[in-house]
Amino acid sequence: MSAKVRCIGGGNIVRAILAGVEKGGAFSNSEIGVFDISETVRAEFSAKGYEVYESIGQLVSGAPVVLMAVTPQVIGSVIEEVKGAFHKDTVILSVVAGITNQWYQEHLGMDCKVVRCMPTLTAQVGMGAFAVSHTDSVSEEGYKKVEKFLGSCGILEEIPEKLMTEVVAFNGSAPGYFYHMTRVIVEEAVRLGFERETAIRLFAQTMKGSAQTILDSGMSVETLEGKLRLPGGTTVAALEKMEELGFDSCLSEGVKACVDRCIELGKL
Repeated sequence: MSAKVRCIGGGNIVRAILAGVEKGGAFSNSEIGVFDISETVRAEFSAKGYEVYESIGQLVSGAPVVLMAVTPQVIGSVIEEVKGAFHKDTVILSVVAGITNQWYQEHLGMDCKVVRCMPTLTAQVGMGAFAVSHTDSVSEEGYKKVEKFLGSCGILEEIPEKLMTEVVAFNGSAPGYFYHMTRVIVEEAVRLGFERETAIRLFAQTMKGSAQTILDSGMSVETLEGKLRLPGGTTVAALEKMEELGFDSCLSEGVKACVDRCIELGKL
């Protein structure tokens, strides 16, 4: 079996990443392998042309890159199966929330090659935002394999390992904040008389353009906000009411709660 990237787990995040990878065209489905405990899930991936494995040991054996995509609750049992077939040249690409590079070193040996990644579901439309850190043992060649895979459906930002838990609040969980805000605003639009789908298209496109403006304009977010905070205007009226009701505090406390939960998951 010759799959270049092999995934342990076929859940939502793997499906999102692979959907984006397929759109990117850098890999064919046959170059990617999947193991999932569910026979039904394995059959679904097989029908789409992915290489499917019947066990974790079979998947790991001879694998160039292993995408570890299980829950923190089961990683302890899975790692024993990985260890039994693990090769020193295999790069572990881990998207398991809260599980550190040091944890892998403790279970697979200090020289194991691990790239820890915080992914986003937005990878499914080719707009992933992957925060990564890696062990010192990851070679340039090994890192480039991961970079090619993830880069085919988004951007990579290398950050210090000590911040990999905290970053979940700013990319991994962040789409949830946006979807929640969209739901609230669209419900208000419907109440005012707009068709739901019209409101969704208008708001989502505006937010998409706003995000692209942040990335491309060269202006700070403070400057961009200031352009809309015209005295006596509609935008400043909305923002001042939100601030009065504690919108800023809600965002800050939500970020803190997200980070705290990620720390807890790493201790399971």
